Amino acid sequence: MRLNKLSKLVSLLCLPLLFYVFSTQLVKAEAATSNKVMLVYDSKNTTDQYDVKVDALQRSLTSMNLQVKTLSQNDYKSGMLTKKYVGVITMINWKQVGLTNKTFIKDRSKFSGIKLHIGDELTSEEKTQLGAKSTRLYQQQLILKNKNTSQVLPFSETIDVLQDLPSGSQQIGTLSTQQENAKIYGYGVINGNYGFLPYFDSKGLSLITATEMIAKLFNRAGSYQPLLTITDVTPVSDLKILDQLSKFCYENSIPFAISTTTVSKNTEMKAFSKFTAVLRNIENRGGVIFIRSPEIGGPGVDSGNDLRQRLTSYVVSLAKGQVYPIGISSEGFWNQDKVLRQNFLIKADHWILLPNKQVVYVSEDDDAKAAKQSFFAISASSLNSVKKTEETRFSTPSAVTIPMPNSSKGLVDFEKQVNKLKFSWFDPMSTSMSTSITTGTSTVSFKDSNYFVNGKQEEIGTADSSKIFNETIKTKPVLSNYFNIQGNVLTILFIIVAIILIVFILIGRRIYWNRFNKRK
Repeated sequence: MRLNKLSKLVSLLCLPLLFYVFSTQLVKAEAATSNKVMLVYDSKNTTDQYDVKVDALQRSLTSMNLQVKTLSQNDYKSGMLTKKYVGVITMINWKQVGLTNKTFIKDRSKFSGIKLHIGDELTSEEKTQLGAKSTRLYQQQLILKNKNTSQVLPFSETIDVLQDLPSGSQQIGTLSTQQENAKIYGYGVINGNYGFLPYFDSKGLSLITATEMIAKLFNRAGSYQPLLTITDVTPVSDLKILDQLSKFCYENSIPFAISTTTVSKNTEMKAFSKFTAVLRNIENRGGVIFIRSPEIGGPGVDSGNDLRQRLTSYVVSLAKGQVYPIGISSEGFWNQDKVLRQNFLIKADHWILLPNKQVVYVSEDDDAKAAKQSFFAISASSLNSVKKTEETRFSTPSAVTIPMPNSSKGLVDFEKQVNKLKFSWFDPMSTSMSTSITTGTSTVSFKDSNYFVNGKQEEIGTADSSKIFNETIKTKPVLSNYFNIQGNVLTILFIIVAIILIVFILIGRRIYWNRFNKRK
């Protein structure tokens, strides 16, 4: 009897403990599966063009499969930072402005998720959470190192770094001074759920290392080969150069992708057939195609319906030419706009997010979504001063971009640049990559190096380059007949006028001689 009472007592005492353990594990599980992050910045600082840094950070987070809600500190209101977010990022993008929203600072203090601070103005609470002391460096040109890769950074007037890091903290990359007794500081620092970056740049090794640090902080880090991507391809590009470029990549076993615009009209013309023939050669040579988003504000691109129709026309017209795109490429702001995102971008499950050039919003909401896989675009030129090796890897899916050359000399420069990069490139054809684009009633998909339309496998015909470029496309000027007729009419008029003048001259001469003879 006493034994039964004792067992009941133990059970009653254990229930709260079991409930606590279960609820704790449930919270951790929810945090692990949640992919919502809030990014709060002080200012975009368009004066110094620092808005490109906000754009780069947004695209970097998207490549980690994180959904990012971006807010200016001026737009943050009490209670916005809730438990639905797995983490919060504070970005000091303009030192002269800084973080002044006390409501956000208060809510951030109460927040129990992952916290990342980028830039100056660490609070005493943040320093305590990081378990380190901060120090300010003046007038320095630092060297950033990460594994076997290094880069000399631009000159900095001031920069805040951490020292006396606690045991158990992680250090991603190092910053070292160039003095004789060089001092070394951590670039990215992680202590538990807290992280710090002294700055965020939109290019070079700083960008690669910062992305690695953020991916580790949010438990999203991997090891990825970059995707070589040729940008700025259009139907009016020098297609002979494009064909030679794809041949160079094929002969040198270099997998690649192209980001190309296309057209929704005049697709029955021979020029478009020539364009799709070159794209077929690219597919047969191991290249893959990403459809580039159209320019916003252009003719017929001002609504969701227009965008859906445009994408459907793009995919159908290319498929008729045996060209099957595997994803969509666009500037980063497309993922920050509700209309652009819902009616075009998310129709594909694989993206290449390019840096913003000309931002034109239709319905900005700064509520970015994630794709099945999003490649974070980094220009190859920004990596020229980075000392790297073939073993260099990226922590998130990344695309190293090079613009389409437009001359034979440009093609030679392209070949030199690719050889200089020394990357081991990502090959969509030799992986189990699976993609799809859905438009209207059609779905174009790519799986295990094969292309499918609505589930039916498609074959890709080979185009003969010699025939493509030897064939002259005859273009008939629209007004040629008009000018020919006009010329003939004028000729006849001149002849008639000339005849009339000759007749008048002869008549006048006869009248003159008759008068002269009468006087005699």
